[in-house]
Amino acid sequence: LALFSKLGATKIPDARRRLKLLTTGTTLSLAPLFILIIVGLVRGRGTSENVSPWLFMPALLLLFLFPLTLAYVIVVHRAMDVRVAIRQGVQYALARNGVRVIQVLLSAVIIFVAASLIASSTANRPQKIAVMATGVALVFLLQGVAEKLRRWVDRRFFREAYNAEQILSDLSEKVRTIVETGPLLKTVAERISESLHVRRVALMLRENGSYRPAHALGYDAPLPVTFPEQAATVRQLRSTREPVLVYSDDTDSWVYKTPGMDGERQMLEELDTQLLLPLSVKENLPGFISLGPKQSEEPYSNTDLRLLQSVATQTGLALENSQLTAAIASEVAQRERLNREVEIAREVQERLFPQNLPEIEGLDYSGACRPALGVGGDYYDFLLLPGGNFGIAVGDVSGKGIAAALLMASLQASLRGQAVMGANDLAALMSTVNRLVYDASAENRYATFFYAQYDPSVRRLAYVNAGHNPPIILRTTDDKKEVLRLDAGGVVVGLLPDFEYQQASIQLERGDLLIGFTDGISEAMNPSEEEWGEEKLVEAAKACDHMCAAEIIKRLVSAADEFAAGAKQHDDMTLVVVRIV
Repeated sequence: LALFSKLGATKIPDARRRLKLLTTGTTLSLAPLFILIIVGLVRGRGTSENVSPWLFMPALLLLFLFPLTLAYVIVVHRAMDVRVAIRQGVQYALARNGVRVIQVLLSAVIIFVAASLIASSTANRPQKIAVMATGVALVFLLQGVAEKLRRWVDRRFFREAYNAEQILSDLSEKVRTIVETGPLLKTVAERISESLHVRRVALMLRENGSYRPAHALGYDAPLPVTFPEQAATVRQLRSTREPVLVYSDDTDSWVYKTPGMDGERQMLEELDTQLLLPLSVKENLPGFISLGPKQSEEPYSNTDLRLLQSVATQTGLALENSQLTAAIASEVAQRERLNREVEIAREVQERLFPQNLPEIEGLDYSGACRPALGVGGDYYDFLLLPGGNFGIAVGDVSGKGIAAALLMASLQASLRGQAVMGANDLAALMSTVNRLVYDASAENRYATFFYAQYDPSVRRLAYVNAGHNPPIILRTTDDKKEVLRLDAGGVVVGLLPDFEYQQASIQLERGDLLIGFTDGISEAMNPSEEEWGEEKLVEAAKACDHMCAAEIIKRLVSAADEFAAGAKQHDDMTLVVVRIV
């Protein structure tokens, strides 16, 4: 009954195979005689009287099948190493019985001496009582010492099991605290080798669709073994999710029965594998451990398998945490590098904006840009041109971030290269800039762009607007604020290879206020996703009539932020303000 119960509870294939053999042999050995005995009891007569000798003698002879079956399972199927069992059994018997013999001899000596002293005619009665009490006390004391010695012998012969259990139990707890893969694998391999005296330990981890050695002990050279993710060994570990014993010399083992194992069997032999431990984490198998034979030649016991299963489970979890920690650290490092690159790009882009604003007679001007990210695609510029003219530029490249910033730099270079040549035909200049930006950018990249040249001598502003938000001019006439919009020009630059732009001009007057902006200002949103709008921008600008250009910019940005009410800035914000004084 115990064998049948064990057979039903065991899930390891090799253990089930051995138990089936042992159960079958035991049943064939004991069942016939047991049935004959039951029949005799039911009929009320002895078995020899009720059963024919031709049935009784074979049933009796079948009893010898039980020890033969047990020997076959032990020796052939390696339920345990018979040499180890004999050696350990003899040594243990000699040691334990030796303690018993010494105890008997010493007790006999104590009794003999005590009896001699008591029989002495010179001893009086109190002395005899004292000798008797001392002898009894020594015998009991010797009994206690002998019992401690026997326990020491037990610990000595079974110490490896005790130590292994303690070390592996501690290891299951320790691996939870190790977050780096290298030290984790090293600790696991060394502790298993130390506790079970396994000379060869190899930890295989999944890498690029295959399982390769990540750490190994006891091998003279690097291991040239690789298990594909669909290998039969890997499938076996993934399906059982329990320790798998490997018997390379047993043709009935799964190593021989599983299809496609020829090449893998050779790799397992190179690893000298006797036990495989899956490092399972739910349905994931990040790796497995290969253990060679014990130096004592003992097979792995059920206690070993149970403890190693616990170690493998905790190692799998720790390995997953380690890999996650490494991935996070790599991501953090990558983000830090990216942040540094963005910071460098931001510093470079800031250098592209005007650093110094030279004094221009009759003008008070300023500009500012606040990117939504570290860098952006908005652009503004002020240029001192040949002939005393003054260039004003505002642009907005499609998109945000590094890509937009690169196109913005290309736009600036294209404009400066054309403007410094002293070209007065702004339509032709814009067509050339459009062609240069088109050639330097992807098909889906473009920029809205406004460029104007101001002639201080006559206060005349010539401009071309390439699809940009029309800059506004606030002019005070008879105590009224007139709003003029500069919208003449053409399409955005960089979208079409060739386009003829239209140039326009306007006569400015003392007190006029020119405000150029990008849609990050006019389309600033509040938490309800309502836009600030150009009308509110104009109203805010009208209230800044007494301020200088730099103060107007601060006030307009502040008004947009007040409307946004803490909502995230979704686009770059750029303002250019020029006042005719």
